[in-house]
Amino acid sequence: MPGGKRFPPSFPRKNFMPQTTRPELTKEEITKTAAIIQKARPAYGELIDFYGQVFVAQGESRTHIALDPIIIDPALLTLKHENGMPLLDPSQFLIDPAQAGILLKKLCDLSVAHAPKLANTGEKILTALKNGKLKLESNFFALLNNQDLGKTAAILDIPLDELTFFVFSAMAPSIQSCAVQLASYLKDAPPLKKGYCPVCGSHPDVAFLDQDGKKFLLCSLCAHEWETRRMGCVFCDSMEKDDQHYFFSSEEKEYRVYLCDNCHHYLKLVDLRKLDRSFFPKLEQISTLHLDYKAQEKGYKTPNHTPRG
Repeated sequence: MPGGKRFPPSFPRKNFMPQTTRPELTKEEITKTAAIIQKARPAYGELIDFYGQVFVAQGESRTHIALDPIIIDPALLTLKHENGMPLLDPSQFLIDPAQAGILLKKLCDLSVAHAPKLANTGEKILTALKNGKLKLESNFFALLNNQDLGKTAAILDIPLDELTFFVFSAMAPSIQSCAVQLASYLKDAPPLKKGYCPVCGSHPDVAFLDQDGKKFLLCSLCAHEWETRRMGCVFCDSMEKDDQHYFFSSEEKEYRVYLCDNCHHYLKLVDLRKLDRSFFPKLEQISTLHLDYKAQEKGYKTPNHTPRG
């Protein structure tokens, strides 16, 4: 595995819990935050109810994950730091297949109980797991190697995007655990204030301003958070003022959507100084889908590829 290796089986395995720039929310805090958002945006009630439980299940799964640390050779690490390269390629993330399998079944059960539009897919995945038609590890490998699950989706007769959602959601806690462990390699590195994740090179899917007004990005793949510059496009690095603009609603002052006319991408931002509840990024993303629609109607999109750095 280029750029990293596993410890031998005899090396002590360890649970790696997130150590982000913000305290990790508890199950109760996530549930409370979901309830507050549901009350403020009743149109999102069903979605928030389902996804809130998904995020709680993922958090609980992460406490049980045990993975060998990924080791990066010191010389290679120096090279990466000097050239502003991410620590590894997404294909190098490790997955705890047992815990991912347990979580997948929980997610399918949640869909049957709380997400009518996903219930059919959830039921078919549960059936496929029971009869051995769904081989999880090969599908994890495919997603990490930027391959779609079209063949599996066709065999199971379910929509590709829904299968991708379930499989990725099941392995996300493993990826996040790896990212937390790998972040220790960034402690002595110069700040990588770029629009790609310093851990895995993936694009961000949301930004936020902390209480000091510093701007952070959240990785769409591994959920690593890193500080970036306040000005310019995080995707194409354009600093042209005429290319950069944003929109917001007077009724939702905590949100802004930044648009770039150079690369035609957009990014949602949450200003924590104006947020009157705990901040759980994934819930904020779900409850602001109307902002995505508005940006897309204007002709902007999110990046559909992962830079390799």
